[in-house]
Amino acid sequence: MQKTPHLYRAGSLTYTKLGLFLLFFWLLWGDFCFFMTESTTNIIPLKMKDLHCSEFLMGLILASIPRTFGAICNPIISFRSDRCRSRWGRRIPFILGSMPFLVISFIGIGYSFDIGRFIQPRLGHYIHNAGILSFLTEEMVILIVLSFFLICYDFFNTFVSSVFWYLFNDVVPEELLARFMSCFRMVIMGTSIVYNEFVFPHADIYFKEIFVGAGILYLFGFGLMCVMVKEGEYPAPPENDDGKKGFLAAAKTYARECLSLPHYWYLFLVAITGSFAGACTMFNVIFQRNVMGLTLTDIGNLAVTGAIACAIFVPISGWLADKFHPIRVVLWGMILNVITQPIGLIWLFWHASPTQFFYFTLFQTILVSCPIGMLLQMQDPPLLMRIFPRERYGQFCSARAMLGLVTGILTGGLGGAFISFLKHFLGERTAYCLIPVWVLFFNALALVFMVLLYRSWKRYGGDAHYVPPLPAHLQHNAGQCQAVETGS
Repeated sequence: MQKTPHLYRAGSLTYTKLGLFLLFFWLLWGDFCFFMTESTTNIIPLKMKDLHCSEFLMGLILASIPRTFGAICNPIISFRSDRCRSRWGRRIPFILGSMPFLVISFIGIGYSFDIGRFIQPRLGHYIHNAGILSFLTEEMVILIVLSFFLICYDFFNTFVSSVFWYLFNDVVPEELLARFMSCFRMVIMGTSIVYNEFVFPHADIYFKEIFVGAGILYLFGFGLMCVMVKEGEYPAPPENDDGKKGFLAAAKTYARECLSLPHYWYLFLVAITGSFAGACTMFNVIFQRNVMGLTLTDIGNLAVTGAIACAIFVPISGWLADKFHPIRVVLWGMILNVITQPIGLIWLFWHASPTQFFYFTLFQTILVSCPIGMLLQMQDPPLLMRIFPRERYGQFCSARAMLGLVTGILTGGLGGAFISFLKHFLGERTAYCLIPVWVLFFNALALVFMVLLYRSWKRYGGDAHYVPPLPAHLQHNAGQCQAVETGS
């Protein structure tokens, strides 16, 4: 008797082992193309500096504007994507629709110097006769052109970065999500190594070629993934509250569905308190290590070691998350994080030499920070995929991201103020050595909210019967629909 092959299911999609392998291949290929092309944008600050761009303007263009696009557009895009129905699915149309504009943006960035040099002399006649715009030097025109295409890129990339992650939840079988995300992160690490080894060192000489190549890779590489990966069929999209249409009805529906239940607020508060805990990370990673006597080379070596160690632990944490559920893996990671955080206070009592500090930190990174960090990485997105309603996954993720963005605006300033206060009264070295106190406080709060989430998850069914809760009127409608389908 012929053995029936094991089938893997994701919604209406069914895969054999070969089909699953091809799915993983194309998604990871898309991952490589997406992050390889995204990585090229870290060249732009160097070019802006060459054009004598001020730090304020650089921060505005490179940080403030993209975050503004994200805060405004991400919830709208996510909400619409959840409700989109097309022959291509509900995620891929947003990627394909923005693709031509992103390719043009990449090529425009690459040719920005040529375009600027072409435009500036031709402005000469108008400038001379009108007596205005005389301050527009060649460098300034190039900077304007470069900034224009970069802002275009940031805007259209918001469509892709919003929905790309949601695609995995729609097409990857639930029992393999964590392992897939482990592979996903390993590809990102590998992409970073390839980019930094073979592309970034040539940024000064081959700026144009790099961005034109990025546009071509995005079009044919990432585009190929969109063609080869098929989305399944989805149930009819849910209506807005009270059946009304329009922006206000959509906003009311979004807020009521995402922000009205304590169950999801526990998860949002885990992210918010975690953001506060990480507010002092840059001071710890760079400035404290520098004060303790490490050179930038030493700090870089620690970072490389950490990346290698994380690459080893990523598949292990993914396997654990699939076997025991991401909520347990994240909870274990948070408990271990709180327990081990006081280790950092050792420097208040041990005035180690730079060499002793380096090797202690090296072993701490390998044996403590990386294993725990990879357990915590299972929160986003494996845990989110198992907690949020699948049919409304995008909008719930966007609500979490929006709250995190608002929190991020506050945390940087508060973390810096905390360090400045300690430096004023206790000195620089002691201030940096007390960073674990800040981190421990907010990590302990995050652990409290995680325990509350775990208990709520158990109340809603736990391992075997968990059903993502929705507001009462939606649960009632879902029950009615189920009754109709079963004929009861």
